[in-house]
Amino acid sequence: MMVKGVYVHIPFCSYRCPYCDVYSLVESPVGPEEYVDLILKEAELYREIPLDIRTLYLGGGTPTKLRPEEILRIVEGIGEIFRVSNFEEITVECNPEDYTEKDFRRLRSFGVSRLSIGVQSFSEEGLKVLGRRHTPSEAVRAFLSAREAGFDNVNVDLIYGYPGQRPDDLKADLEKAVSLEPDHISAYLFTPYEGTPLGLKVLKGELKTPGEDEISTLHGILWRTLKEAGYVRYEISNWAEPGKECRHNLIYWTMEEFLGLGVSAWGFIGSVRYGNLRSVILYAEKVVSGERPVGTGVNLTEKDRFEEWLMLRLRTRRGIPPDLIPEHLLEFFEPGPEGLTIKEDYMILTNEITAELLVYNSIGRR
Repeated sequence: MMVKGVYVHIPFCSYRCPYCDVYSLVESPVGPEEYVDLILKEAELYREIPLDIRTLYLGGGTPTKLRPEEILRIVEGIGEIFRVSNFEEITVECNPEDYTEKDFRRLRSFGVSRLSIGVQSFSEEGLKVLGRRHTPSEAVRAFLSAREAGFDNVNVDLIYGYPGQRPDDLKADLEKAVSLEPDHISAYLFTPYEGTPLGLKVLKGELKTPGEDEISTLHGILWRTLKEAGYVRYEISNWAEPGKECRHNLIYWTMEEFLGLGVSAWGFIGSVRYGNLRSVILYAEKVVSGERPVGTGVNLTEKDRFEEWLMLRLRTRRGIPPDLIPEHLLEFFEPGPEGLTIKEDYMILTNEITAELLVYNSIGRR
């Protein structure tokens, strides 16, 4: 196998969203220019591994807290270090309030081919609950500006199932999203992560998330609306027009190798899944000293690989062999491209179904 994609984590944020559990910094001891230098120095440490780089993904945090010129340095630097003459896909995540049409045009001229806009909700109430500071009109403006700048592959990120969301709220969000005709829509079920402000409020009972029946209703509205609009669900949280699936994320979901660069970034090389240090100071010290800034690493065993393969297959619509499914669970499955896949109406139960299948297909049984 060879490394097919590069993920670069940009930790900078204007503010910290109360639902977010990723590593991000509102105030950083390392500035953007210095951080870009560190990213490229870290990349040099992986120059000699087997590579066939096709995709580059800048995630965060908020990559658009970097100036377009700094993003160009990353794109050109990664291309030069890993001898990539032409990326098949370059994605940049962005907040609606950060970039103007002029900025988007510059990204497009740099070879960035895909944008992922963190809308989360098109309603003022939804944005307030989620602690987002942009307005619905700014979200629409960002999308239209991206189109005017020449982007023909734009994703809209949404969150559903957040505290207080009603079915009509989700319908309104989806109607607005579909009316813009994005090429890709990601819709993530709200998760009250431990240690986040919203997670703490849910734990204390100060906020109430929708119950199982309500989540099932919201999920039904979600997938049926997007299916009727012509979007194809290819992963549990992702829908796309045919041919507009995120190529970089497909690397994750098909268990191909990828390189993670930046503080707290994750990667998968050979049989090792690794995570970089979750401190920008420690990360910088390691990189400057010429060491890979890896904080944790797991060498996947045969059992680990099988379990991860099964989990990822169940998250996608590709399918698994029928003999891996106990008879009492067959009612939840239907034919897919490469076996049986969870019926779309039941994909909200993917975690529960996966847990049962992992027990059923334990290494002892196999």
